[in-house]
Amino acid sequence: MSLPSSNAGVVAPKKELLRGCLVAAAVAAVLLTVAVLPAEYGIDPTGAGRALGLTKLHSAAAPPVEAAKSAATPAPAPKGSTVSAPGEVRALTIASKQTVAYRADTQEITLPPGKGVEVKTHLAKGATLIFSWKTTKGEALNHDFHGEPVNAKGDEFESFILENDVSQSSGALIAPFTGVHGWYWKNKTDEPVTVVLQASGFYTDIFKK
Repeated sequence: MSLPSSNAGVVAPKKELLRGCLVAAAVAAVLLTVAVLPAEYGIDPTGAGRALGLTKLHSAAAPPVEAAKSAATPAPAPKGSTVSAPGEVRALTIASKQTVAYRADTQEITLPPGKGVEVKTHLAKGATLIFSWKTTKGEALNHDFHGEPVNAKGDEFESFILENDVSQSSGALIAPFTGVHGWYWKNKTDEPVTVVLQASGFYTDIFKK
């Protein structure tokens, strides 16, 4: 009587184990495709997740994530006003809080015959200066309202109002840079001319140069 081969009882279980692993892997792949991807990530390649209502689980979980993103992202800056007066083109708005005390000054400046005189103020960037001046007898002068930065070199300056043969002038400035800003008058006559200057704003001093 022959005995059964000793390998027969071993080979069969190995085949069953391999078959079981393949079946388990197939089931896992199906679950991943049909259930996990639609529910967790909103990915539904077969359409079964939508049919089973699993994609709704992802949609329900999405708002808190989006809310967290919104909370971490700064809100966009509000758009500037676009209002304007009828028939006008809106100008650029320039406004700033002032740290220097408001002041107002009136000065009389005498220009010698054929000579020029400068009067200046110290203004910080964004500070406002308003002025009005006129000659006492209506004499005509050349006028240059200008400014120059701190430690300016040579001809490093900017003229804001430049005019010839005027006996009075008025204006306002919001300083585009920190520096000295003010007036230059040139007396073209053979007699002394007196200028009365009224200035106000947020400058630290006013002086004759």
